[in-house]
Amino acid sequence: MHPIERLRYVARADGAGPGVLVRETALALCDMDMDPPSLVLACRRIVERHPSMAQLWWLCANVLTAAEPFARARALALVVERDETPGHLDDVLGDDVRVVIIGWPFNTVKCLAQRGDALMLVVDSHGEGEALVDRLHDAEIAAELVPFEYLAGAIESADVVIVEALACGPDAVLAVGGSRTVVDTARTHGKPVWLVAGSGTRLPGVLWDGMLGGLEVHSDWRSGLDVIPGASFSKMVGPHGAVDDVLGNLEPECAPTTELLRRSVI
Repeated sequence: MHPIERLRYVARADGAGPGVLVRETALALCDMDMDPPSLVLACRRIVERHPSMAQLWWLCANVLTAAEPFARARALALVVERDETPGHLDDVLGDDVRVVIIGWPFNTVKCLAQRGDALMLVVDSHGEGEALVDRLHDAEIAAELVPFEYLAGAIESADVVIVEALACGPDAVLAVGGSRTVVDTARTHGKPVWLVAGSGTRLPGVLWDGMLGGLEVHSDWRSGLDVIPGASFSKMVGPHGAVDDVLGNLEPECAPTTELLRRSVI
């Protein structure tokens, strides 16, 4: 398959986790080493197709700013798939834990599904939570779907509420729709609210602003996404471990690559 065709396939792939999409995108970019002028356009097309997946912005920004872009793509291909965030989350969770999550948070579910003693109380978001519960039940993993009308009761019964970042900016987090309500309800009930921010989710301010502008998060209440202040979380778990100082640990993982903010012509 021609690398451009492969990139189109990757760009249109819905439902795949960030690790898979980063790996396939990085390998497709490596195949373009005979056509370097097309690299910038290909990266723009990828982030336009997946505008809320920070890991693809991170990959493309690192590739475009590297002295050897194709070697850099090859080096980053497996970083997200081998993210150590789930292991660090496992380290800080207690035994027989009851956790409220929302949507389908890949790193969090990877951790909880492997434990065997955790009960996931899953709040739906755009059908992802319902699909997750079905998948977990098929695997005989304990999980319950939480309708929004039962949200307060579910949170009251939980040990911790965990929200997984789609992207992180300098002082805030982008998450699936409904996350802000979950966070605010948990804080009202005095429950700990943790942020899971895996590899490649922390963006510099210019890319963060460009992402939010393209998604129209602030201008359209129907965007289906929530921006949550970083100060709302009592703990953050990421690839380097767990920290209580969330705002002090949102340093960007890539350069402010403004080339990604221009719209592609095709």
